[in-house]
Amino acid sequence: MFVKSNFVVSTHRNVWLPNAKRLFAVDPYIVHVLEREGCFADYDEVQAAPPSRATREEFLHDHEFVDRKFHQYSDILAHRLDKLHGSSHGVHFWQKAFSLSILRHVSLCYDLFKTCETYLNPMLHDCRVLDQESYRIPVDFDEHRQMFQNTDLGQEQLFSIYCGLFHPGQFASWRSNTSSPRPNTKSLKPQSRGLWRQLNPRRVAHKVVGRFLRTLRTRSPKVGIIDCSFSPEYRDRLVAESAGRIQTIPLPIMPLSNSAPQWRLRDQLVQNEPGFDRFDKFVFACLRHGMPKMFVEDFPHVYARLNSHFNRYPDLRWVVCEWWIGQTHSALALAVLQQRDVKHIYNEHNYLSHFFVGSNLKYLAPLVDEFVSLGWEDSSTPNLIRGASLYPWIEKDDRGVKERDILFVSAPALMHMPEINTCYGESGAYRAIAFIDMNQRFLAKLGEETLSKLYIRSYPSRLMREWLIWDQSMVLAPYLNTVKVYDDDSPISARSLMQRSRLVIVNYLSTAYLESIIANIPTIFIWNQDTYLLTEKYMGVFDALIEAGICQTNPDAAADFVNRIKDNPERWWHSSEVQRSRAAFLNANIGDPEVMIQYLLAKAN
Repeated sequence: MFVKSNFVVSTHRNVWLPNAKRLFAVDPYIVHVLEREGCFADYDEVQAAPPSRATREEFLHDHEFVDRKFHQYSDILAHRLDKLHGSSHGVHFWQKAFSLSILRHVSLCYDLFKTCETYLNPMLHDCRVLDQESYRIPVDFDEHRQMFQNTDLGQEQLFSIYCGLFHPGQFASWRSNTSSPRPNTKSLKPQSRGLWRQLNPRRVAHKVVGRFLRTLRTRSPKVGIIDCSFSPEYRDRLVAESAGRIQTIPLPIMPLSNSAPQWRLRDQLVQNEPGFDRFDKFVFACLRHGMPKMFVEDFPHVYARLNSHFNRYPDLRWVVCEWWIGQTHSALALAVLQQRDVKHIYNEHNYLSHFFVGSNLKYLAPLVDEFVSLGWEDSSTPNLIRGASLYPWIEKDDRGVKERDILFVSAPALMHMPEINTCYGESGAYRAIAFIDMNQRFLAKLGEETLSKLYIRSYPSRLMREWLIWDQSMVLAPYLNTVKVYDDDSPISARSLMQRSRLVIVNYLSTAYLESIIANIPTIFIWNQDTYLLTEKYMGVFDALIEAGICQTNPDAAADFVNRIKDNPERWWHSSEVQRSRAAFLNANIGDPEVMIQYLLAKAN
């Protein structure tokens, strides 16, 4: 007798069919979890859909599809939200308030939709879906992302909506007794500082004056700093040298909503347009529960509260804000400020993304008044200003002791990428598997003698407890008994560990490799060319670094290079060729912080 396979979209096995012995998993990550938990042998057959976007052409196809849909939906949702609230805020207001959130909603819906359209066949598969009572409505888009990118129940909710639309009544339902966890609230933790830095006379003077001006509020700020990764030293200096015309502006606390869903409004928001295709219908059906309460039930209260808050700043003309790309409160606050004719300066987040296929900068630049880069320039972006970052790239370690021979800084590999963007070079099945393979090859080729000197710093596990991530301690297990240290939960920052290391190796292209290079520590980073896809315009961006050995493109060759220089990495690093390549890359991409200081001070005049 033919037995159908259980079609599974998450690792939440309570939703799976009881006693199922055949599985079809939509993602290899699910198989990875079965193996990690020792459950793989419980099943007679386990199949998985092959990883998507394995070629540049497929990646471009998916990115362009989502890009087209995103623009279409943003306009529709903006008009509908104005109609729901009896307002006339306009498309630009709502797009600013959304930031990248609608793009991420469309991207996460697309990945699930594409797989189900390709593989789900009720003649071959059976499954259970969530009862609608188990669906969750997020409070804001921060929780939306946490739900649909990083929780099993978020994936089950998307899948259940898909089945309700296209296979109604065909699958049994299951009711959850728990809800998806609230997202972790990010907060800036005070950085540990050496005594010399704390007693530095200029630092103390700026700090005292800055705190005095902030406490007494002797002047109304003309330039506000909202949610930026500026170092405390630079913040204090800006306040002091502007005589209080630049100040940090806190946002009001928005308590979690307990308001009941207003289904009439939500049904109006997600109704189908003439000509909607299957994907359009799916995306909007997911928004019935997926649109955050902050934009439906709670919007009038939140909007009024923000306006009341900003009445305290009558002279405000400019706001510099960085985190609005991933925080709902910041984005909505900026939308309110733009109505008050306050201009938004976006100081680019602390990594270089414009090189890569699918970079989200093309969505961000049109929504801001001035886009201040980390230090690169591009005439194709009219409002781009070549600037600098006030992020604390270097964490000083005044002991001057090199405790580690080799520090290997590693990224997490996530089940889902939030956008179809190759900046996420370790996210999504294809890229995660390629990342793991790269690391395994690199560590294997290093050999035991070098491994015994290796301090591996993984992404802190305490920050990933609610994420769906591939388990590096499992996939790298053959090497972890040999390495000197495997650290996935140390309170010491990676920047501090870099200062204490003779050689730093980084296996991803985000912030860490820049921190190490800027600090002028001997640095090697491994660029997986199969996953971090460069645009045609920037194909040669790493060429000089490759020639110097700083950038490695093959894990085996990278291991050989490490073995050649490990005994004296300083001699290699401080050679004229390497320092020229380092300086040229930084000069082209990373500006002097003084540029940003003077730029902001000029705005306060």
